[in-house]
Amino acid sequence: MRAVSCLLLSGSVAAELTFQVSHSYTKTEAKVVWTPLQSHPKGHSGAPSFRQSLDVEEDGDLRILHITDSHVSRFDEDPPHTHRMFDAMKSIEDMETHQQKRPCDQLVSLFQKAKELKVDLIALGGDIINYPSETEVAWVLQQLQDAAGGIPFLYTAGNHDWHLEFVKEPRYDSSRIPRLTSTLKPFFDHASGTSYEGMFGQHRVKGVDILWIDNSNYQITPEQLAFAEKQLSQSAQAGPVVLMLHIPLALPGVDLPPKEVCGHRSWGLMTDELASVEGRAKWPAKNEPSTNAFLELVQKHSAPHGRITALLTGHVHQDFTTGLPPPKVSLAVLSCNPRDENDAQCRTGSFFPRHQAQLLQNHAETPSYAKGAVQYNTLDAAEGGYRLVTLTRGQ
Repeated sequence: MRAVSCLLLSGSVAAELTFQVSHSYTKTEAKVVWTPLQSHPKGHSGAPSFRQSLDVEEDGDLRILHITDSHVSRFDEDPPHTHRMFDAMKSIEDMETHQQKRPCDQLVSLFQKAKELKVDLIALGGDIINYPSETEVAWVLQQLQDAAGGIPFLYTAGNHDWHLEFVKEPRYDSSRIPRLTSTLKPFFDHASGTSYEGMFGQHRVKGVDILWIDNSNYQITPEQLAFAEKQLSQSAQAGPVVLMLHIPLALPGVDLPPKEVCGHRSWGLMTDELASVEGRAKWPAKNEPSTNAFLELVQKHSAPHGRITALLTGHVHQDFTTGLPPPKVSLAVLSCNPRDENDAQCRTGSFFPRHQAQLLQNHAETPSYAKGAVQYNTLDAAEGGYRLVTLTRGQ
């Protein structure tokens, strides 16, 4: 059973309105329309509008193909350290055809889709490989050239990208930074934008800032927090932000176990269920203060009171894209009050404006609609999952 849901991020923080943002989405698509609001108080004569202040040369739809959790491992490279995960991901049932397929073939198909769709950017959201392997990193990079035709890409690591099972280490994430700066470094060297030793980075395209932060160990460091705060605190005239993380955030309303979210209040030593299975040291006692502060920061800077329009996450191999009222199996609810019809930022469901409906008119699946910033979780690429995100500047 696959649980699905959607989460509006906008909190109750009193702040200047920056963007009106509306979403129409299915399990594989998301159309995001962001409309800049006035940047000056009423009555300020001669002040240019927010829209006029933006770079007109950056107009045009931004199309991103989000691919996460492909878990590519073509070889059982280093048994027993690789055998369990290699065996688990030999073949996976495709989400559409229900046929058994190899994750590596699924990834090639998704790269080909990116080329056919002529997307502006491929966002690789972590767990692209099944365990650290220089061979597989080189293979993925070659497929980005051959199958995807050299489309620009971004990458943030997932826990499987750097963790090798049953290797004695003093800390559960001891290999993370060494792998980011060695085995995984070619990803960052070939990716677009600016990367800071694999821990965080930024890329601007068509007036949108895409920020990525590596939270693959469930935590946010003080350095990552400072980077996010600096980027998000820029004037709204800098344009909207899409935030890419591997692990979804434990924002208000999300009801997932500690192993599936970043910032869960119970995360830590006492809730670590998988240490023995994954052959690693146990988690530390609790979250870092900077992790908790990051969750607050994201809510503070989410549209309409901030620059964040969408989060792109993975890790849990589930699709978070169903509107309210949610089914009983839903794993998240709105952080605002869905019963308050006067709350303009708390509307989601299978209804949408006419202009949004036209964007998805050829899609067989009935779209849902939401306002504000939304956390999207994309189905794993090993099953053929992806999310095509189109950001459009409204009038």
